[in-house]
Amino acid sequence: MNSPSELEPDRLTGLSVTGLEDLVSDPSRTPLTARSWSMVRVWCVGLMQHQNLPDEERIRWGALAVEAARRKHSEGGVSRGDSVAEEVLSRSYLIKTFGAGGNGSVRDPAEALSCAIGMMGKSREDISRAADDWRRLSAEEIRSLRQAKNILTPLRAILDHLEDGSARRDLHAWLDLIPKLP
Repeated sequence: MNSPSELEPDRLTGLSVTGLEDLVSDPSRTPLTARSWSMVRVWCVGLMQHQNLPDEERIRWGALAVEAARRKHSEGGVSRGDSVAEEVLSRSYLIKTFGAGGNGSVRDPAEALSCAIGMMGKSREDISRAADDWRRLSAEEIRSLRQAKNILTPLRAILDHLEDGSARRDLHAWLDLIPKLP
């Protein structure tokens, strides 16, 4: 197999799930561009959603979609917030479709919530106050609120997969912000 730096981006989408997992697991073999990671992510999301594939394979494609979103950011293709929005979208789909997974897995609802909330950069109360009068904010502040909405919206799908307790209550409070956000 060619090294990743020699692979054309469209050749990456010809790899099997195992082939792509092998490529991603060896850092010396994955000096791909942000454009390549973007293409890989889109391809992995499509296969994650492909209902004719076995569930376990779809979950593996989903994990690769999450990793591709992270790598796309690390290669300068998107902001960290946009990367987290893509990651949360894939994680939420996997949790909604296949149920919650174990601690630390790509299907761990608490981990998805932690990833999302950790990206907010502001408290729920600060975001709520900003959203109250968002039309008067700068374009950058509006974009930040929009990014918060993009991160929060897919989390609706995991609410029922969180155990009763503080994490579930916390997510509920965050989701209540969505209608206020631009």
